[in-house]
Amino acid sequence: MAEGDVMMREMTTADIDDILEIERVSFAAPWTRGMFEETLSSPVGVSLVAEERARIVGYLIFYCAAREIHVMNIAVHQDRRGRGLASWMMSRVMDLARRNSMETCFLEVRESNAPARGLYEKLGFRQVGRRKGYYRETGEDAIVMELRLTDDT
Repeated sequence: MAEGDVMMREMTTADIDDILEIERVSFAAPWTRGMFEETLSSPVGVSLVAEERARIVGYLIFYCAAREIHVMNIAVHQDRRGRGLASWMMSRVMDLARRNSMETCFLEVRESNAPARGLYEKLGFRQVGRRKGYYRETGEDAIVMELRLTDDT
């Protein structure tokens, strides 16, 4: 999957140091090296990186089960934010999911993360629930969002 100078490929353990740099700047409670390693070894996990001129500029991790995908983590390097990269990555993954007969995509997003919520709504996600106190470090709620990947109602 590629667009312009950016391509998406499977994440490897060799990518984790670069990913951790993006992760630490992006989140109040960043994932650890072990968490990324765990996703790489998961039989239901798919871990992708967006690479531009041999530099990792973003990543997206999701799990697949029972015709559903669950976005676990997505982040873009701070130098590439606001230029459509997250939208492009999500769109590519949704296309891939549809081609593989997935029916629904779920994700959680911090209630206070207006830019991410706006992105997901623009992509067609809708709020379907709330997880009270989901983010332990702040006690903030998570908004559960869903995107139907089929035309079925």
